[in-house]
Amino acid sequence: MLRLVDPRDSLRMSILVALGLTSCAGASQPSSSSSEAGPVVTITPGSSSAPATDPHDSGDPGIPVISAKTGWVTESNGSIHRATVVSCDPTIELPACKGTEGHQMCKTDADCKEHPFGKCVSGVGQIGNYCGCRYSCAKDSDCGAGEACVCKGLGRVGQGHSVCAPASCYVDSDCESKQCGLSVYHNGCSARASLVCRSKSDTCKSDNDCAERGGQCVVARSESDAKWECAGRSCVIGRPLVVDGSARAARPALRSDWLARLEFDVNAVDAETRSAATNHYAAMAAMEHASVASFARFSLQLLALGAPAELVQDAHHAALDEIEHARTSYALASLFGKENMGPDKLPAAIANIDVGIDAFVAALVAEGCVGETLGAAEGREAAERAALPDLAAALFTIAEDEERHATLAWRTLKWALETFGEPARAAATNAFASACAVYAADAPVLHHAEEFGILSGKSLGTLRRQVVSSVVAPCARALGISFELLDAA
Repeated sequence: MLRLVDPRDSLRMSILVALGLTSCAGASQPSSSSSEAGPVVTITPGSSSAPATDPHDSGDPGIPVISAKTGWVTESNGSIHRATVVSCDPTIELPACKGTEGHQMCKTDADCKEHPFGKCVSGVGQIGNYCGCRYSCAKDSDCGAGEACVCKGLGRVGQGHSVCAPASCYVDSDCESKQCGLSVYHNGCSARASLVCRSKSDTCKSDNDCAERGGQCVVARSESDAKWECAGRSCVIGRPLVVDGSARAARPALRSDWLARLEFDVNAVDAETRSAATNHYAAMAAMEHASVASFARFSLQLLALGAPAELVQDAHHAALDEIEHARTSYALASLFGKENMGPDKLPAAIANIDVGIDAFVAALVAEGCVGETLGAAEGREAAERAALPDLAAALFTIAEDEERHATLAWRTLKWALETFGEPARAAATNAFASACAVYAADAPVLHHAEEFGILSGKSLGTLRRQVVSSVVAPCARALGISFELLDAA
C-alpha cells in the first residue's frame, strides 16, 4: 500500500494542531524511514565490565559440569551463573541529589541509613523530580533474607549499581544441576533479577534458544515456580494505572459481559500463534481496562488543579473509549483463546491520588505525551499489517482513539506549563528524558505474528525510536522543552 503521508508526520501534525502550534510543524525534524532507527535517547548502564567468557569453555550450550571456575561465569552461549561467592563493587553510578528537586526524601548520603551503601540520588518518577535513597551491596550479607548480591554490569543488570535479588540458590553447588543461574527478565517496561537453579525441565538454556521469536530465556514468574522458559513482552503501551510506582491491572476471569461483538474465523491459525495472540490481547485488554481507572483518576486530578471544563470533559470521553477498547481486546483474546474472558476485580482503582504538580506533570508526560503517542503509532502500525479486515478495522479504531488521547495529554501539558510555570516545566523536562530512554532498546517479544497485529521486537523498537525522534521530541520543543537525543551506539 502506497503511503502518501508518513503516519508519523500525520501524528506529529495532529498534536501540533491540537496545541495551536502548526507553524512549528515543519521545524527541523529528523528523517524517519521504515528501515532506520534514527536518533535515540541512549541509556547508560553501569560501567563495570561483565565477567569475560572462559577461554577454555567447550561451547556446549547445555548445563556445564561444575569445575574450577570461580565467581560469576558467563558461558559461551551468554548464560550467566554463580560458581562461587565473590564481592561486588558497591559504587552507585547515579547523579547525587542537587538540592533543587521538587521532592526531597533525603538531602545527603548520611540520610540513607536503612541499608548498607546508601546514596541520596536525583531522579524523576511518578512524584516528579526527587531526591531519594538508593542502596547497593558488596556481599550477600548486605541484602535481606533469601536475597543475593548481584554485581552491576552482569548481562542485562543495568541499574548503575549492584543489586539485591531474590535467590533460591546462592552458588552452583546448591543446585542438583550444578548451575545457579542469573535470570534478568525485562518485560518491556522494567527488569527483575533473580538467582534460580537450572534444571533438565527448563525449556531453554539461553537467549539463543529464544532468539527467533525475540524472547529471553528467564524465570518470568516467580522463584518458587523455578522454570526457565522463553518469555517476551508482557507490558503493553497505553495509559497505565500506576500505583506506588508499578502498573496495576486486573487478572483475567471467565466472563462474557466485557466482550464486544467480533466474529471472524481463526480456526486455521496454528496453535502456537493462537496462544501468542491470546496472551497478547489478554495483556492488552487488562491494560485498556486499567486505563478506565487511570482516566477516572486523571479527571479528578484535573478538577483538583482547576483545569478548564474542556479538558475534564475530554478525560471522561477518553475513559468511555477505554471501556470499548477493553471490550474489543477481551473479545480478541476470547476469539483466539476459544473461551470467554473478561477482567477480575481491580482494587488498585481506588488507590490514593496525588495532586502535587510535579507528580501530575511527570505522570502526564510518561503515560500520556510519550506512552499514548507511542501507543497510537503502534496501534496504527499493527492495523496496517493485520491481514484480517475485521481485526485491522478494530485495531485502527483503537489507534484513532489513542491519537485523540495523546493530543489530550499534550493539550493538558500546555495548560499545566502556562498555569504552573517553572515547577511544571522542570518536571516535564526530566520526565521526557526519563520516559523516552525506556524505549531506546528493542522490546522483548516472545512470538510475533504481524498478520495478527503482533509486531516483532525489532519492528516495535524501530517504530518507537522513530516516534520519539520525529514526533515526541519536536512536539516537546514546540512547547519550549528540550531533552538530549543521541545517535544510537
